[in-house]
Amino acid sequence: MDFQKDPWPSWTEMMRLTQKGDQAAYERLLTEMGPLVLNFVRKRVFDQQHVEDVVQEVLLTFHKAKHTYRPELPFPPWFFTVVRNAIWSALQKNRRIKVREIPMEELPEVAAQDFAEGGLDDRLQEALQALPEDNRQAVELLKFQGLSVEEAARRLGITKIALRVRAHRGYGLLRKRLIAEDKKKK
Repeated sequence: MDFQKDPWPSWTEMMRLTQKGDQAAYERLLTEMGPLVLNFVRKRVFDQQHVEDVVQEVLLTFHKAKHTYRPELPFPPWFFTVVRNAIWSALQKNRRIKVREIPMEELPEVAAQDFAEGGLDDRLQEALQALPEDNRQAVELLKFQGLSVEEAARRLGITKIALRVRAHRGYGLLRKRLIAEDKKKK
C-alpha cells in the first residue's frame, strides 16, 4: 500500500462495493487495511502475545458489522469506531478469561515420561482420549509433552492462534467431562 497517497477515498469506494456484494473489493479492502489495523492494535494492546488474537477479533467484528456502514457518511469514523469497539471487547474478554480460568502454566505438571507410559490418572486419561483428535493433540503437545506454542504449532502444521484455540477448547472439554463425572459420583 502506498502510504504517500490518502487511502480513505478508495477504501470508502471499496466498502460501498463490498456492501453490493463485490468479493474482490472486500478482499482488497481487508488486505490494504491489515497493516493499519495491526499498527492500531499494537499501540493499544500492551501484551504483545495477544496482538494477533485481537487483530483477528477486529477483522471478525469488521466483517460482522460491514452491513451497518452508511455509504453517505464518511468511512474513517465508522471504521475506527468498529476497530476501537472490537479492541475493547477483545480486551474485556481476555480479562474475564484470566479471572475465571486457570492458565495452562498453572495446571498440575505431569512428567512427559508418565504421560508416555500411561501414568496419568485413569479419569484424566479417559477424558483425554474422549477429546476430538485436534483438541487432544494440542493439549498433549502443550501440557503433557511441554512443547512451546510455537513448536507445537509447527509440529501440527497450524498457526499459533489455531493451536491456542484447539488447546483452549480441549481444556474446556476436559473440565466439563471431569466435572460431569464428579456429579455422577455424588
